[in-house]
Amino acid sequence: MLYFFPPMFAILAILSLILHSFYVYSRFGVKDVPNERSLHNVITKKSGGMFFIPLFLLSVISLFFCPQTREAFSLPEDWVPKKDIYLLLVGVFIFSIIGFLDDLYHLSPKLRLFLELTTVAVFLVWINPVVSYFGAVFLTNSLQVAVLTIFLVFAVNLVNFMDGMDWYLVTTLFLSYFSLVLTAPDFYSIGNSGYSLYGILFLSMFGFIFYNFPRAKLFMGDSGSLALGFFVMALPLFVGKWGTEKSEIWDITYYFYLFPYFWLDGIFTLIKRFFQKKHLFSAHREHLFQRITETKFGKVGSLCIFSLLNLLIVCIHFILKTNGISNLLLFIILFLFASISYGILWLLVPRKNLA
Repeated sequence: MLYFFPPMFAILAILSLILHSFYVYSRFGVKDVPNERSLHNVITKKSGGMFFIPLFLLSVISLFFCPQTREAFSLPEDWVPKKDIYLLLVGVFIFSIIGFLDDLYHLSPKLRLFLELTTVAVFLVWINPVVSYFGAVFLTNSLQVAVLTIFLVFAVNLVNFMDGMDWYLVTTLFLSYFSLVLTAPDFYSIGNSGYSLYGILFLSMFGFIFYNFPRAKLFMGDSGSLALGFFVMALPLFVGKWGTEKSEIWDITYYFYLFPYFWLDGIFTLIKRFFQKKHLFSAHREHLFQRITETKFGKVGSLCIFSLLNLLIVCIHFILKTNGISNLLLFIILFLFASISYGILWLLVPRKNLA
């Protein structure tokens, strides 16, 4: 029923725009006051995640109860095990609530970390994921849960740390999706579970994307960034369970394709601050995208630079994949390319504010 496909998408996008417009122009809401770390200089509404995350959750649930919606996505009635999808949605919801409370009350790092670790650990115990490491190593269930819990929580907070520039997180997730299609086509390509969930997510975020364009009138806040981080990190764990019989097992190296320059910038900055004996969780402006923003390029220039780099990763990934390069060699080549290009860019960007 292709004729139903565009109207359904349009309705969801328009609804998202209406909800976010109401929040942006209303008198109530959480406000982000600029500080020494901020890249904005005026008070701006935040916690946009409290609008697009519930819209996303309700839209996904409608796939179970509305046959027309499933047909619009070309999905069978038993497109995913209900237990798995409910656990995923509950996890997204809990992380959104944790983030919203942090936006309002600035939770202590220890309390927030405890809540995040507990949520992820329980989620992993229930879904019992199967993940390979460098294509060959498999861990026992208990060790698997421990390793993935630490890894996922770190990645979720990395997404939160890097969500500091208008459109940066959105464009990164959008471009990296195409690498995911190349990595797990039976899961992320059109008509499959990953495609449908990502499609609903971006449509639910349409209003936020509209108002987050530089110069932003709305930020997603921790309520959005933590929930998004959990969603994009947890969803691949179902690749082997929701895909076809030919689906590959998700490998830990594939996570690199989610946000290659996020990983490099976040981890490198943490290592540098560790050796400089600086507080790892204190506010700062040492990320590469922050440094570029402070130059004459500004926010739009920084956004364009990282978008082009991410797009280049996708293009190289496509060329190498279509030429039959093995997954491990493909990862090594793309990791080296991203590391070298990041290092060159780091050296070229001046340290002082030239704006």
